Amino acid sequence: MSGKLNMTSAAIHSEEALQHVDLKRDVTKHLKRGHRWIFANCFDEARTGKSGIRLLKFKGEPLALGIWQADTQLRFRVLLLTEEPIFRRNNIERTLELYFDSQWRKALEIRKTFDLSITNSFRLINGEGDGLPGLIVDIYNDTAVIKHDHPIMEKVWNAKAIAEKIQAAYPHIKCVYLKRRNDESEKGVNIVGTLAPEVQFLENGVLFASNIRDAAKTGFFLDQRDNRKIIQHFSSGKTVLNLFSYTGGFSLFAAKGGAKEVTSVDIAKVAIEAVERNFKINNLPTTHHDVAADAFDYLEKQILEKKRYDLVITDPPSFAPNEKSVEQAKAAYTKVFSNSIKLVNSEGLFAASSCSSHISSQEFMEICQESFSRARKRATLVYFGAQPVDHPYPLAMEELRYLKFALFRLD
Repeated sequence: MSGKLNMTSAAIHSEEALQHVDLKRDVTKHLKRGHRWIFANCFDEARTGKSGIRLLKFKGEPLALGIWQADTQLRFRVLLLTEEPIFRRNNIERTLELYFDSQWRKALEIRKTFDLSITNSFRLINGEGDGLPGLIVDIYNDTAVIKHDHPIMEKVWNAKAIAEKIQAAYPHIKCVYLKRRNDESEKGVNIVGTLAPEVQFLENGVLFASNIRDAAKTGFFLDQRDNRKIIQHFSSGKTVLNLFSYTGGFSLFAAKGGAKEVTSVDIAKVAIEAVERNFKINNLPTTHHDVAADAFDYLEKQILEKKRYDLVITDPPSFAPNEKSVEQAKAAYTKVFSNSIKLVNSEGLFAASSCSSHISSQEFMEICQESFSRARKRATLVYFGAQPVDHPYPLAMEELRYLKFALFRLD
């Protein structure tokens, strides 16, 4: 199993001889339950080496095939266990090929539920959730965006081979773009075709435009799709405030649902300009106010002015990037949620959301309870949502169930 992996046309490739890494702790049960992460404390501290595809061993016996990340606490990301039928002990290249094809086929099957005439924007590959760690593929109409969460993934995943598979599955795709971090000198590269300055796409019949090259994530927050649809159902005739609006996802669906007036607030001027653009291309008659301001400051000002809305949506960025920041994050969520609740009319609606994976669903609901208490209000939970079907996660990896969304009625 030490032969050279020469996978220039395969979706997973490596340019070096296959090496192995040894576990010092028995995590076999952990892996057999379907968990795909092994952290640095399970390996010899002196063991670093280059990142890449590795064979995982425990007590000299092969256990799994996966991706070694030498420079992070998340040290090993499992692709498959050696006990699985497709594992070929003497042909790792064929093993990886069979594995990718199997996961790709299963991913396509889930996404068949989308009617592209109504929704042509969705996540095709969701990393560990589709058994392909570190690989994200999002579809925006005729444009596919590939993104990775670690530099080694660009070497592990063969973008050209993946682009071919994307176009084979979706022949209407004209551009496949590999997007890197926005703070890198080269933000991305065209794999197929040329990325347009603006890409337009549909979500549940609503049209959006995105400057994918400079936008956050891959170009849009696809994971709030189901929750935006819920907002549409509850917006008729209402005055709506959307805080941390980004490019106006919730705002557009509120307007589509018949809202009387919509106010979008985001600190980024470019995001507010995008809100205006999205309203324009949808030709929606709803009165809308697009405000470039710090949402925290805006809340304080609105409270002093005794402003009230029928529906307030508060979807802030993640306040808990790691475990150490959880307590501080809870305080921040409680403050912004309680202040938001103060702006809601009697019997009005409040929508709260968190994308912090380090905040559990239970902790999120406890934050919401404390927020209502501080605002001296009571509420009824109308709806609780999470990420949609194109953002699956392994049952054994509850930490990947990161999105929480709750809609409350004030009593």
